[in-house]
Amino acid sequence: MQNKIKFSVITIVKGREAHLHNLLQGVKRSSLQPDEIRIVAIDEVPDLTAFKDLPIEISEISSKGANLPIAEARNIGAENAKFDHLIFLDVDCIPHPDFFDDMITQGLAHKTLIMGNPYYLESSIPQNFELSDLEDLSAAHPARPEISELVEASDYMLFWSLAFYIPKQLFKILEGFDAQFTGYGAEDTDVAMKMRQMKSIYPLLLSPAKVYHQQHPVHSPPVHQVEAIVINARIFYEKWERWVMENWLEEFRKLGLIRWEADGSTIEILKQPDKGLIEQSYQPEAAYM
Repeated sequence: MQNKIKFSVITIVKGREAHLHNLLQGVKRSSLQPDEIRIVAIDEVPDLTAFKDLPIEISEISSKGANLPIAEARNIGAENAKFDHLIFLDVDCIPHPDFFDDMITQGLAHKTLIMGNPYYLESSIPQNFELSDLEDLSAAHPARPEISELVEASDYMLFWSLAFYIPKQLFKILEGFDAQFTGYGAEDTDVAMKMRQMKSIYPLLLSPAKVYHQQHPVHSPPVHQVEAIVINARIFYEKWERWVMENWLEEFRKLGLIRWEADGSTIEILKQPDKGLIEQSYQPEAAYM
């Protein structure tokens, strides 16, 4: 970029310190350096002594022992960010060297919400990784369209909040993420619905600019989060008269955990998962989660 535009990178962290360190290593190798890295730490501040040369600012938030307040944490990151151009990165994401340059250039041109292009690492990465390693170890998500140029999303449900650019002004117009959503899921799909209502003015754009998503332990289906998912799905239905996370709801229904009518408005928890089911659903590594 000829004229340096100041921008903030925002990431939320709860544990996953090794993932955060890999993200920050990727930032250090980026062709365009952020002017601020706003880390919103939930419950505990990670050790960042190895990154004293980066412009890191810390905001703190407590989960108060409840479900993770991801939406609220993102809002705090945006509110406290020093600059008007915001790039959100999930703690699991490592930016491609040109990611920031591409996203800021596109953001300046279009002044709307732009989602990056997540590639998923299919195995654990070497401790002292080279960026070329990430290219060789990663693949596009099989459920997402191939993106080779900046395009408007044909389906606004393609917005996933793991890597995106947004002007602070638009973030305020959207009123940020709805903090009613806590724990697992729905807060980004809620933003997608709000964007769809305004698409004649603020289209959702998909960029080919890459980030590399690190593997981490998951539960599939996430039976340990059944309560949070049901609560969030109910809130989403009340707002938009449609369901969200239907694949997980269907899995829970088959397991007898919930009663749910996909074509109606009924959802309720019938029972909690037992220890065996939680252990059975655990995956120490998962490429596309």
